[in-house]
Parts: sequence; structure tokens; C-alpha cells
Amino acid sequence: MESFNNAFTVPAAPEIGSMENHAVNNNIAVFQRYQIQKLLQHNPWWLKDAPAWCRDQRLPNETMAVKAAEFLGGLQELLQAPDALACPMDISVSELIGRHLVATRDIHPGELLLIEPPLALTLRPRSPPYCTVCFKRAEEFTCPSCGFFLCGPGCMTDAHKEECSILQRFGFAEAEREKLQDEKRLWDRIATMPVEQQEQARALLKQAQESSRLQRRFNILQQYTVVPLIKTLAMMNSSELLRDVTLALQGNFTEKSQRYRTNQRCIVDVALNKLKVPIDPGFAHRLCAIWDTNGFEVPLIWGTRVHGLYPFASLLTHDCRSNTQQWFTNYGGLALRAVDHIKKGEILTTCYTDPQWATMLRQDHLRVSKQFTCCCRRCKDRTEFGTFLGSPLCSSCPGLMVSSDPTDPKAPWFCNKGCSQTASAGEVGSLGSKISTDLKGLDPNDIQGINSTADQLQKKVHPTHHVLFQLHVSNLRNLASRDVAELTEEELVHMSNMAAIVMDVARRIEAPYSRLRIRMAREDIRLRLESMKRYQKCNPKIKEQLQALNQQVQECDLVLGWDERLPSFKPVMQEYQKLLNDSS
Repeated sequence: MESFNNAFTVPAAPEIGSMENHAVNNNIAVFQRYQIQKLLQHNPWWLKDAPAWCRDQRLPNETMAVKAAEFLGGLQELLQAPDALACPMDISVSELIGRHLVATRDIHPGELLLIEPPLALTLRPRSPPYCTVCFKRAEEFTCPSCGFFLCGPGCMTDAHKEECSILQRFGFAEAEREKLQDEKRLWDRIATMPVEQQEQARALLKQAQESSRLQRRFNILQQYTVVPLIKTLAMMNSSELLRDVTLALQGNFTEKSQRYRTNQRCIVDVALNKLKVPIDPGFAHRLCAIWDTNGFEVPLIWGTRVHGLYPFASLLTHDCRSNTQQWFTNYGGLALRAVDHIKKGEILTTCYTDPQWATMLRQDHLRVSKQFTCCCRRCKDRTEFGTFLGSPLCSSCPGLMVSSDPTDPKAPWFCNKGCSQTASAGEVGSLGSKISTDLKGLDPNDIQGINSTADQLQKKVHPTHHVLFQLHVSNLRNLASRDVAELTEEELVHMSNMAAIVMDVARRIEAPYSRLRIRMAREDIRLRLESMKRYQKCNPKIKEQLQALNQQVQECDLVLGWDERLPSFKPVMQEYQKLLNDSS
């Protein structure tokens, strides 16, 4: 076994002041080098003479990634031409928002702009037991050197070797070996006991083994928080370009923040004191902040979720109604699609938070996790584009309570009808939390119970309050796997009304090709088609109604084909076309 010092070298940390300049102002060249040397081979559609398949918006993300990899040989030949590159986006910088991406031409909804492999994938805090190499669920096999979970001997690869040399300092593997030796001695001792005592002794030992197994599992999972730092150091140690582009990423942190204190306790102290990593504490905090600020949650094909770093995608600017959206390929590649029309010169944006949340929740999440206050159009609009997602009812008149300054977490709320009623931000937040708690026990299949609860809640909050809206969205998601033909008349009417409410809100807060809007549109279409089928004979306008659905149908057919993990639209399209033909 290699010693820690031989197996791993911590990259030298630049001076903090120079590091900030390095990361904020002077590293466009680093990203451009990374773009050409690492990303171009995954993005042949950046070429002026790109092959025709690059313009086919109907190709799934996974297919585009595979075809790009196969095209790598032809890429070098096309690069010989002058002005070979025609990337649809460029890196820019401003004093207000720092580095960002701008469109170099008009971009249409649905265009694939970027496929970026992860700079690093890593375990998330509070994850279940995952293999630290491939991230599949793994509870039985552990690395004989570090004791962390692996799928099996096949994942004891060079990719694990360097991090293993550090993680073994927790002593999990050594403790497991000692435990097994102790257990063997106990089993041998039981074998010498009188027969009538052996059964009880075996039961007690098995109980102790299970308790020990659970405690060991808990101890390992507790240390998942430090793994991203270790993986990042190992990755930076492997390449000068990877080190430079990592340090070029922005990381916002302040010693007064709760995030800083948590990182100090759970990551920095552990790395320095338990693992003896020779790293400057300020540099360790900087790397933690890079993950906090830039990390993406990544769903993998086998159902697990990890954290990933994607330097180029991290240049996207946040907006609560973004014009792009990231998708992920089966093994963690990031696929960036335009979800709205983007004009030449416009900033490319993505959403760092959940658009279903009201402004108060989105702002709080961004302040804690990303350390900034969002000032986008939606956040500045007291009504959230007329959806009133965060508004309780006024207790004195038929009005709605709105924040006097949605970007200020302490700003008072007032009635939008002009009466004298006011409320504190804390009171409004507490009401939302109480409603969320009351809804947790509801059975998603209990349509009547949900309907009754929603009616009661509408006496306190606006009908599209974010808690009610998320309840409706959840119910429509659950509907995706059900046969709508099995719905009763009452359920069909209720679900159709729910879908109408959700679609009205989604059209206001989300871009046309966003996942939320398209997934909700799928269920809306299914409910409408079912209603048309039931009343086909007495509906003289069925053809006009079907034709009015055509654009929504085409959008769903396109977007839901990008990712095989999304509900299939094929049977819905077949039903739509059959009804359209029958109505002719």
C-alpha cells in the first residue's frame, strides 16, 4: 500500500488576493482554452461546417452525445478550415454580473447549445450508500483499503486509488478487519459452548453484528461531506488545465455565514485534523465555496443522484425564468438546451433554484446556498407575474398580501387593495410552513381529500399559492403513470380543472420548452383527450379543439423525446392523431 505522502500531492494554493483576481477578472482565457481543448470534441455543432445531424432538434441528448463522440475523427479535418468555429455563445464580463455567456446569434427554442462532461462527480451529503467510483447503490462491498462503499472489486480502479490513499486515514477498513477477527473468535467460542446455550448465543451475536453494521454504515455516510474536497484535490493534481479552470470558478463565502461554519466543522476540520491533508484552511474553504456556488445536482441513469462540477455551464447567469435549461445524459454529461427564443447579444441564463417556489423561498435558498440576492424580473414583481405564488389572503378585505420589497427578506407585507392591513415577513413565512406541514400526510391518490383540503386552504391563501401549486403539480406527475380512462367523471373534472390552473401558472413563470411546463402540458393534453373521447358524439367542435391543441402537442412530442427518463409522449400522440382522424 502506498503511503499518503507518495500517493497524493495537494496543489499549491495561490495567494487569496491573486486568487480572487484570477477567478473573477483574468481567466476568460482559461475558459477559452478549456472550451477548445476539452469541450469542442463533445460539441461538433460549434463548427461552421457542422454535419447535418447537429441541426436535428429531435435527436435525444444521449444520441447527440454518442454521435459527437463518434465524430471526433472528422472534427480535426474540419478544424483546418479558416474561421472553422461558429459557437452560438461567447464569454463576456461586466462589473455588474461578472463573467457570463452571451448569444453570438439568434438561438431558437430547442437548440442544443452545449454538452459538457463533468469536471468531477462526487457523493452528496446525506446520500444513501453509493459506490464512490460509479455511484451505483452499494451496501455490501467496501474497499479493503479505505472502507468506503464500492460496487465490487471492479471499481477498485486507478480513479479510486488517489482518493483512497487519503480516505483510508479514517480507519474504517482497519476497524472492520479488527471487528471481523473479534467475531470469528466469538463464533469459535460459541462452538465450544453447551448445545442448549448455542442458539441463544448465536442470536445475540447476530443482533450485535447487525447493530455494528448499521453503526459502521452511519460512520461512513457521515464523512460523505468531505469527499468532494478530496476528489477535487485529486482532480486538480492530475492536470494543470483542470487545476486552472477549477480555480477560475467563482466561490462566494464569508466567515459570518452559516455555510462557512458548517464547512469548517464538517469538511475543513475533518480534512486537516482527521485526514492530515496538508492544505491551507482558506484554500480548503475556497474549494468548498466553489462546490457550493457551482455544483449541479446530477441524476444518473440507474436512479442515483450525485453532485457535479461543469465549469463552462457554471458561467450561465441565474434567472428565475431562464432561457436555457440543463439536462443530463445517462452517465452525468450536462446537455444545455435553449428553452426560449434568445436574441443575439442576450445573456444566457439558467435557474439555480426551484421555479415552483414563491419568491421568499427562492431568495432564501439562493442566499444560503449561492450567497447572492436575485434581482430578476420575477423576483422584483410583487405579484410574481400575476400568479401570487407567495400571497396569503388579506384578513380585512378581499385583497392579497404582497411584499413591499420581495428582494428584502425582512420587508413588511401589505394589502394590494390598499387597506391598512400589514404583516411581517416572518408571519407570512410561518403560514406557508404550517400549510406545508398540514399537507404532508395527504394520500396523493385521495382526490376527494385533496380537493377538500385545497378548498379549506383557499380561505387562507391565493388559489395558486406555491404550496397549493406544488400539490397540484405533484398530483399531475402521479397521473403520468395512470390510465386516465380509469378516472371517474368527478375525478376527470377535478384533474382537468387542476391542470388548467397549473398550466396558467406554468405559462407565466416558465419558458415554453421548460421541463415543468412540458410535463404538465402532457397531462393536460391527456385529460383533454379523455374528455373529448367521452363526449365525442355530442361535441360538434371537437375537430377545432383538437387543432387548437396542435402546438402544445408538437412541443411535448419534441421535448419529451430528449430524455428517455421522461414520460413517453408516443401513446399520447397516437391517441391525438386517432381522435383527429376520427373527427374528420
